[in-house]
Amino acid sequence: MLIGELAKRTLCSVRVIRHYEQCGLLLSKRSGNGYRMFDEAAVEHVLRIRVLLRNGFTVDEIRPVTLMLDARPKKLICADVIRLYQSKVDEIEQRIAELTEVRDRAKQRLRVIVEQRNQGGPFGPDGPL
Repeated sequence: MLIGELAKRTLCSVRVIRHYEQCGLLLSKRSGNGYRMFDEAAVEHVLRIRVLLRNGFTVDEIRPVTLMLDARPKKLICADVIRLYQSKVDEIEQRIAELTEVRDRAKQRLRVIVEQRNQGGPFGPDGPL
């Protein structure tokens, strides 16, 4: 199929399909006139790339498992994909912990400066904070 049909069937733009190809996430063949040609499996391949991107993976994280994204039964999901997801979950958990810590410090500081302001502290009731 041509790139336009692949874009239509995956609800992606042609530009996105080209980007996936340039990044090494998607392969095409060239017809005699130079048009990109994709096989039927490319539809599922692009849809799986989009799921990974929506789930927070970067192109660089996806690239090593690209060949495993072709349509295959769920029971045959590669251990590399499982590791990829586990790594992403671990990364997200770490970011959540760091952000929780930052939020808690900001909330504590907010309580202190509100209390200072209410007591006419160093900035006074109408002074800058």
